[in-house]
Amino acid sequence: MTNKLYDSKGQLIGYIRTVEKNQHDDLMKVILSTGHELVFGPCDLTSDRDGNWRIRSGALYPRCEGKKTDSATNTAAIKDVIFAPPATIVYWSDGSKTVVKCSEKDVFDPEKGLAMAIAKRCGGNKGSYYKEIQNWVEKSGKKYPGKPAAGKAVDLDVLKKYSSEANKDFEKFLSAAASNNQSGALLHLTALVADLKILENEFNK
Repeated sequence: MTNKLYDSKGQLIGYIRTVEKNQHDDLMKVILSTGHELVFGPCDLTSDRDGNWRIRSGALYPRCEGKKTDSATNTAAIKDVIFAPPATIVYWSDGSKTVVKCSEKDVFDPEKGLAMAIAKRCGGNKGSYYKEIQNWVEKSGKKYPGKPAAGKAVDLDVLKKYSSEANKDFEKFLSAAASNNQSGALLHLTALVADLKILENEFNK
């Protein structure tokens, strides 16, 4: 069983790969499964009998090290989600928040809003995250279909097919997001968005 690292409020930060103690200064280095390295003072961490670690309240650390420090905040867990159409607001365990809004032409969808907020977070909370999604849509091979002809009957086989595809892509997205696989999460998210768009077009015929 993989051990976990929690903040002082009990929010999951990430899954631990290794914990190393420096014999010279008693600093503790926690390496997460994502590759992020966090360094703590000798009194900043406590462990439970299951091998999980928790950051003490008021800790002076962590200090980030390694190549992945500029994306270390992506290891924070979701603390709260507010759905306020047209906006979805996600609050993270590190104190930050992510806000996304659907366009005037879209119907507000809580699941899609949360998925897009997670994608934005993976993209560094920057507005350019959607360009990244569009890039992965092209690579996935699932193009957005054109507007269907008016009056055409709904194809139940298409609905069944893309409902099943959407469920599979959503499960893969959640799995990738849980393991902090950012590129995988974006890939499966864009596939999910494409599936939902196809379903939307079928219903709007």
